[in-house]
Amino acid sequence: MEIDGKTGLIGLIGNPVEHTLSPVIHNGISERMGINSVYVPFQVEKEGLEDAVKGAYALNILGMNVTVPHKNQVMEYLEDIDEAAGHIGAVNTLVRMKSPDSKDTPKAGYKGYNTDMLGLRRQIREDGISLNGKNTAILGAGGAAKAVVYMCLSEGAKTVYLLNRTVEKAEAVAKAMNAFYAKEVVIPMALQDYGKIDEKDLIVFQATSIGLAPDTDSAVLEDPEFYEKVSVGVDLIYNPADTKFMRLVTEHGGKAYNALKMLLYQGVIAYELWHDVKVPRDIVEDVYTDLKRKMYQKDNIVFIGFMGSGKTTVGKELAKRMKMDFLDTDSYIENRTGKSIPEIFAKEGEEAFRRLETEALQHLRDTVKNTVISTGGGMPLKRENAGLLKEIGRVYYLTAADSIIYERVKGDSDRPLLRGSNPYERIHELMKNRAPLYERAADIWVDTNCNDLEEVIARVKKDWAQFGNRIKEQL
Repeated sequence: MEIDGKTGLIGLIGNPVEHTLSPVIHNGISERMGINSVYVPFQVEKEGLEDAVKGAYALNILGMNVTVPHKNQVMEYLEDIDEAAGHIGAVNTLVRMKSPDSKDTPKAGYKGYNTDMLGLRRQIREDGISLNGKNTAILGAGGAAKAVVYMCLSEGAKTVYLLNRTVEKAEAVAKAMNAFYAKEVVIPMALQDYGKIDEKDLIVFQATSIGLAPDTDSAVLEDPEFYEKVSVGVDLIYNPADTKFMRLVTEHGGKAYNALKMLLYQGVIAYELWHDVKVPRDIVEDVYTDLKRKMYQKDNIVFIGFMGSGKTTVGKELAKRMKMDFLDTDSYIENRTGKSIPEIFAKEGEEAFRRLETEALQHLRDTVKNTVISTGGGMPLKRENAGLLKEIGRVYYLTAADSIIYERVKGDSDRPLLRGSNPYERIHELMKNRAPLYERAADIWVDTNCNDLEEVIARVKKDWAQFGNRIKEQL
């Protein structure tokens, strides 16, 4: 995006801010929606917070996120505070205010919101988790836990057990929330007293920093007796993707989720407040893919493209030279199903085969490492598949002209989509329809018209050398 005099500025204040993922969300939305704004992180020391808020207003900054350690203190410097944020006692989003009697005359300040709570609520709803009438438990009693308590109560939870190592902190949060709701719903407990909880099928939120990378082998509670009570566990940590808390939940038969979607949705909600827009669902999904790629980077190379573009030939040779494994998705599906691709098409149809492709990608996303992957020609046609391919690795689109593709595949009788009286016309029509979908799914385009294997491999290796260095820093 080109920055000019009309570019709106939004940003983040906190300390530290070097590893924030928020620019991925907000700049990703702006780029896809064609909105002329840019998101920038600002490191702000505690003693400079008031000046930062006033300075942001003076600089006509449209809005800001607030992260640790400023979520509480920033409330002192705001013009107004949303009711939910006030009860939670923390703000993570500042929205530039307009006076009620004039759309164009701004008030001298920002209004504070807590979109963390709203983001978590959206996540659990989309994951099919209902809190209405349910018994819940929260591990921890810090600022994040207080927002979760408010969310649980607003969603109609029957009981909220608040467990913390320092029971006094849990008691303070419970007292405030019970007073607000005028009923004794929040029950504070010492962490070690979890055995006093009689209920089964608990929905548990892990709201401490224990288990955060690099301390990935720890959980705030590790006793199997506790996890026998848990039906659903949501860890507010998203690095690593699968925390020890989550593993303990699943090992005892429960469903477990991390909070990367919460990060996504709190950002989307903040963006909508700043720009007075509704972010379309497909853009939200694309940005979520961006987040997962940034957070959980994979060291795999993925080739997409039309049949005959060279995916298998290039992939096998590249894997050999780079000492990587090689995997062909069509062969992978045949091994999983015990059926050939032509047999699947003939007996079950193309739609069934496309479902098998999606299932294969979901499994590969969670299992393959250091692998060159050659995909079937129709793999990126589904939007879901395009996102999964990007989660698996860096995606290279091998391109070639219709006539060259025809010469490469015209004698191959095992390709179901080319059966008919005029295979060249079929190739032309398919490539015309598929090209935009390949382009959408790809990171890099590589022309294979030259029919020179060495040249194609050299192009891929040159890009991978640059990209691979960034991967190594994160793995």
